[in-house]
Amino acid sequence: MKKDHNDFQILKTVEADSSVSQRKLSSQMELNVASVNFALKRLIQKGFVKKEGENPRRVKYHITPEGLREKTQLAYKFFDRNIPYYHEVRNDIEARIVKATDGKKVSLAIYGASDLSEITYMVVTKMGWNFLGFYLENSKITKGKILDYNFQSLDLLKGGHKCLLLLADKCPADVLKDIGKKNIETLSLVGYNIN
Repeated sequence: MKKDHNDFQILKTVEADSSVSQRKLSSQMELNVASVNFALKRLIQKGFVKKEGENPRRVKYHITPEGLREKTQLAYKFFDRNIPYYHEVRNDIEARIVKATDGKKVSLAIYGASDLSEITYMVVTKMGWNFLGFYLENSKITKGKILDYNFQSLDLLKGGHKCLLLLADKCPADVLKDIGKKNIETLSLVGYNIN
């Protein structure tokens, strides 16, 4: 299963960026470079990836039509295996929100930029409660978006009315302390294994 996951990640990355380096793949996948090198060689041998060039600084990898089919098959395999787990996570998140608010509708905001943030947003949307947006501390904000929402600075989150900040990513203790001063309640959702 881990091999399939690694193959999928490599195929997906190579499809998006043919000039990706083994070092960058290693960093993204949190694997050592030797493991990435071994996986790439195996994918090349199977005909899923084609290597262009020999200079390590200029080498390019291209996904082949067979590689695209393999990537799709792996994605379906993960989906079939993981969909019951995602339903369980979504139901658990909703139950935890209801418990934290005693079932009273409050405004909800999400801290973090992760797969868990996206799943949490699906739950919030399904619940129909007021969604304030996605938040990060200023130092982490980029021009990126998540689900067509711009990230907002946590400084903009006011505690004027009851708000629950759903932590879908690790938040520094000093930032949490400042949030507490604004009378904003938090609910940590970190800990689900979303891969």
